[in-house]
Amino acid sequence: MTAFLATLGGKLADTWLSLLVLPGLLYLAVASAGSVLGHRSPFDHGLLIERIDTMAGAPATHSPGTVVLVAALVLAGSAGVSRLAGALGGGVERLWLGDWPRPLRPAARALTRRRARRWSAADARYRQALTARALRATSASASASASTSASEGPAALGEVHDDSTTAPGTAELGEARNLIALTHPNRPTWMGDRLLAADARVHRSYAIDLTSAWPRLWLLLPDTAHTEIQTARAALTGAARRAAWGLLYVLPALWWWPAAVIVAVTWAGAWRQGRLAVHEFAELVEAAVDLHGRDLATALGIPCEERLTAAEGLEITRTLRKGA
Repeated sequence: MTAFLATLGGKLADTWLSLLVLPGLLYLAVASAGSVLGHRSPFDHGLLIERIDTMAGAPATHSPGTVVLVAALVLAGSAGVSRLAGALGGGVERLWLGDWPRPLRPAARALTRRRARRWSAADARYRQALTARALRATSASASASASTSASEGPAALGEVHDDSTTAPGTAELGEARNLIALTHPNRPTWMGDRLLAADARVHRSYAIDLTSAWPRLWLLLPDTAHTEIQTARAALTGAARRAAWGLLYVLPALWWWPAAVIVAVTWAGAWRQGRLAVHEFAELVEAAVDLHGRDLATALGIPCEERLTAAEGLEITRTLRKGA
């Protein structure tokens, strides 16, 4: 027990240091240095050193009580700023996932309609390309049959495969549509629609209501699946927290312009990491249903001897909704 408590205390100390103290200290250092340097001399390290020497030469700095008080205030300030970043990170995550607050909902609806129009146009182009490709393939197949009857089988087979040159264009149109959303957009952001797409794709394939099924399925997943899904979810939270730090650096950017570079780099990196984390999380959720959906059916007493189909999935949904 003593060893366990010592290990737990060490982990808590490491977490407190890495998540609260160090990022907060860096922020306070940048804000303080920026207030001294300003816009006119943003890289004048001599001015900064001079200000530090002046402060160090003050009589009060030689008092142990003053040193302890300043250190305590700096640690408390860094921890407070880090807590603020964590709270802002929750708000950033909500914005990323399309759960916008009431004052922003008109903008969210307008953006969702715009994304839906773009997706519908891209989907129409993709389906038109698929139809045109199918017609060309049918025409080529008919030509090949006619050529085969005229004893030109090998050449006809070559003609059929020539249609594969249209495949890259079709694939590019599909990718262009999927860059907007994998399914018809219902959220103002790609990340929000990516999570909704997992629900929609599971329902389309298995007729399972993922909202009702997920808590039960989670109890049946092995530890390795738990770890992978929790890691992806934590990556999204971490990316949102980094984006929140980028927003906090807007304040020192008001009096020290290099902080604006920190804002841009931090926000861009966090946004990309957030998209990757959302995509990985959604893929893992779908994979959990694909691999362990039969286990859920069996646990609920629903016969599922082979692969999970929509019939078993519909029965799972009816059972879990309890008539609702």
